[in-house]
Amino acid sequence: MSDGLQYVVIGVVVALAVIYMVWRIYHIIRHSNDPCYGCEGCALKDMKRKEKAKKCPKNLQDTNN
Repeated sequence: MSDGLQYVVIGVVVALAVIYMVWRIYHIIRHSNDPCYGCEGCALKDMKRKEKAKKCPKNLQDTNN
């Protein structure tokens, strides 16, 4: 390989690595409050969502009335 082609290949690999890193950081920040980090394919997420709704004070009914 010529020197110029080697630098192009290295540049492409580094650029792809940086793009992937930025995407993962964005994904982590976007789903920081989600216990499953954006996974939508399991029943565990629904169970956790229901448990959180049970514990949330906004969802509790006023028992004084």
